[in-house]
Amino acid sequence: MTTIEIRAERELFERLYRSYHRQLLRFLGRMTRCPERAEDLAQAAWLKLLQARTRGMCTCANDAELRAYLFTVARNAFLDEYTRKHESLRSRPTEPAQLEALAMRQEGSPGPEQELELGETQAFVAFALRRLPPEQRRVIGLWMMGTSIKEMAATCGAPTDTVLSRKKYALARLRRSLAEGVGVLA
Repeated sequence: MTTIEIRAERELFERLYRSYHRQLLRFLGRMTRCPERAEDLAQAAWLKLLQARTRGMCTCANDAELRAYLFTVARNAFLDEYTRKHESLRSRPTEPAQLEALAMRQEGSPGPEQELELGETQAFVAFALRRLPPEQRRVIGLWMMGTSIKEMAATCGAPTDTVLSRKKYALARLRRSLAEGVGVLA
């Protein structure tokens, strides 16, 4: 570049700066909601414009095209920064052992929906168990632990036929409660 071209480029840049710097700051201020950040991004945009003009990468002919170029560079700088800043929030480091564990996980293992459904079912069964009379609830609890009928009778202090009867009526009540559905929980 000749001295005349350099002077013309400097005058063009100074005129652009006077004309568009405040607009650029307002534009970036609305995006960043931080005046200091907007100032930093504006400075980066002006430097990129200067570098592009020096290398001949920006061949815009008039002020309107240069303004459009400048605002596009500023917007892209904001988006680059925003993406970098929020990428760390959206991703988390994972150890190789965790990746291997995920890869080894069987396809039949429950996903989030199945786990939620299982939790709801368990809550519903627990609710149905709480609705049983205490003697029946105790017999069902012992039966769920794998206790034999004779041991249940001894623990409850009742004859084996009474324990069998409590178990039978408790299971019938549980079946009815489960058949009634989720409305019982509400």
